[in-house]
Amino acid sequence: MRTPVSTLSFSCLLSLVWAWTVHSQVEMSATTPDPRVILPDSVNGVQQSRISLNGSWHFTTMPGKEFWTDTSSAGWKPIRVPGEPMMQGFVIKHDVEFCYRKTLEIPGDFVGKRVFLRFNGVYGHARVWVNGRYVREHDGGFTSWDCDITEMVQPGRAAILTVGVRDPLDEISFGSGYAKHCIGGILRGVELIALPERHIRSFRTEVRFDSLYRNATLTVESALDRPAAAMLKLLLFDPAGKPVGLKSSTIRFSSARATGVAALPVDSPRHWDSEHPSLYTLRASLVQNGTTMEVVNRRIGFREVRVAGNRLCVNGMPVKLRGACRHDIHPTLGRSTTPEQDREDVLLAKEANLNFIRTSHYPPSREFLEYCDEFGIYVEEETAVCFVGTHRHEPYRSAGASQNDPAYTVRYFSQLGEMVDRDRNHPCVVLWSVGNENEYGLNFQAEYEYVKKADQSRPVMFSYPGTVPKDRTCYDIISIHYVDTDGSANQYGLEIRNFGLPKFPVLHDEWAHVPCYNTPTLTTDLNVRNFWGESMKMMWDGCFNSEGGIGGAIWGYIDEVFMLPDTVVGYGPWGILDIWRRKKPEFWLTKKAYSPVRVLQTRFASTRPGEDLIIPLENRFDHTNLAELQVQVTAGGVTSTVRGPDIRPHSRGSLTIPGNVIAGIEVKVQFLDQRLLGVDEELLTLGPVAEREGYAPRPIRVTESDTAIEAAGMLLSWSSR
Repeated sequence: MRTPVSTLSFSCLLSLVWAWTVHSQVEMSATTPDPRVILPDSVNGVQQSRISLNGSWHFTTMPGKEFWTDTSSAGWKPIRVPGEPMMQGFVIKHDVEFCYRKTLEIPGDFVGKRVFLRFNGVYGHARVWVNGRYVREHDGGFTSWDCDITEMVQPGRAAILTVGVRDPLDEISFGSGYAKHCIGGILRGVELIALPERHIRSFRTEVRFDSLYRNATLTVESALDRPAAAMLKLLLFDPAGKPVGLKSSTIRFSSARATGVAALPVDSPRHWDSEHPSLYTLRASLVQNGTTMEVVNRRIGFREVRVAGNRLCVNGMPVKLRGACRHDIHPTLGRSTTPEQDREDVLLAKEANLNFIRTSHYPPSREFLEYCDEFGIYVEEETAVCFVGTHRHEPYRSAGASQNDPAYTVRYFSQLGEMVDRDRNHPCVVLWSVGNENEYGLNFQAEYEYVKKADQSRPVMFSYPGTVPKDRTCYDIISIHYVDTDGSANQYGLEIRNFGLPKFPVLHDEWAHVPCYNTPTLTTDLNVRNFWGESMKMMWDGCFNSEGGIGGAIWGYIDEVFMLPDTVVGYGPWGILDIWRRKKPEFWLTKKAYSPVRVLQTRFASTRPGEDLIIPLENRFDHTNLAELQVQVTAGGVTSTVRGPDIRPHSRGSLTIPGNVIAGIEVKVQFLDQRLLGVDEELLTLGPVAEREGYAPRPIRVTESDTAIEAAGMLLSWSSR
């Protein structure tokens, strides 16, 4: 029976209208071209097509009424970009605009080109002017966005760039609330870009393998900013730089069609995975009237991600994610990083036996993902929406429940769309997350539906999934935070046992919190850290052996400490690294717990001289046979090298150490990967344990009084006085 409109409540009618609006925006977002440009590697007639604007800018917290027309220097001071103003001694406040200014030198060879500015992260609301003329505004602090300033500048002449920035109290990423101070400012790099009059606007790649994961099809979708008679020539180079023969390698555009697709069959490409990060180079050259107008080079990996039942598979093989949660943080610049620091973070993750990073709680820099591609780290990339309707504290709580508010929908979509469009070509990104620890609402439902339409090559997560109504689908993988050591959790009514579920993969993308809040205990009992390491090992053992548990991410990777000029703020030293990237004890405990080579026996009671030693092993790699490893055996002061045993991923077997290299009662075994980096090592004890002569166990005597507890035995004496 139809219900007359007049009988609907006003709130119900608003909900229906809002739901229609959101779904209309989903459709619009999926079809409207993204406003960002594709960064070129070279442009015809231009010596340098991309110019960094990082370095010294001018800054003021007290701009005039029409500061974008002000050219005086009074009240403006130098500031480093990128980097937080607060970390550099400037006091900013929520919802009070502060300003940056920089003089740009527009090269003379930019004549006849389109000129753009690329901002890679300005927190959280920005307004841009060039030579006093308004360009655009942008919401969101951790995604890349562009400004077309062609009509506002003249090649060969200087231009004045002015950026007004505001740190909103209601920012959906909760970035300042999370950092416990205002992080507003230009947090990531800025570039000046030259492009041809007709240029590449979109460039997307996707890989699909055949059923045997032997041959692949590389699909390339591209678009120009406007229709034009032109073509995109595609070349593919293997990891050694040799050309790969392609049967069809051209996308043709016309005056009536600005988009095109090429499906490129590739025979037996080398796979990309975290253990074999083989990267190919795809070169796209835009040719118009016989002239190459611009060239774009992108490194790609032949990698396919699928959810199979309750497993996550990469190139057809189930994977187990050994991870940690990473924030951007710099010792002197705050919520910012440098390319050098991004590279160091990836290399340290590899050293700690991590194969997985969760980018909590916002997208990382482009450079960080490029290093994850290069060195082999799986990434869960999370859009910048955090603690909506959940854990916010005042003064952020009052503006923190935006999950069903249509006034915020554009913010949700703009950040999500910019993240997906910029980073979808990275093989390292295997999961999208639509936010951290949020209460479900229609904005999140719309986000999920947008991602599933924009990119069908990766699964999507939502946290907290227990808040999602049973009649809705908002995730492909279950996210659970802080499971017990036995794999049990009840998160908003969603129950987990033994780390997994039968129908969905379960990723514990926040677990094993590093001890940091119990400061008195940590200073008096250092074994608390060792105990954490044992519990970490216990949890990883349980998750690895659980069919539905696909892995976890330690909270956290790097300490959350901001050393402002007059105080220290942040959640504290919860990382396995400090902010200077020095290794804490938890770093080494993580490396041991997450080791993909597990030695199952370390004591051998009976051995005879010259007899081979058989060591039982478990291979916890996902794509590596232990035969690919090098094993170093040190005994009697002599080190010998043997090849790793033939043990397939997720299998058990044994390593044979020849008897002629064994000497003494101790043997050290070290496992090195293909780059000869240490994966694990164990000290093996040979022969029976010798009893200490004259030793007899004696009981420990404990006495207690009103003022002290005393314990005494043969080898110890301790008092609490």
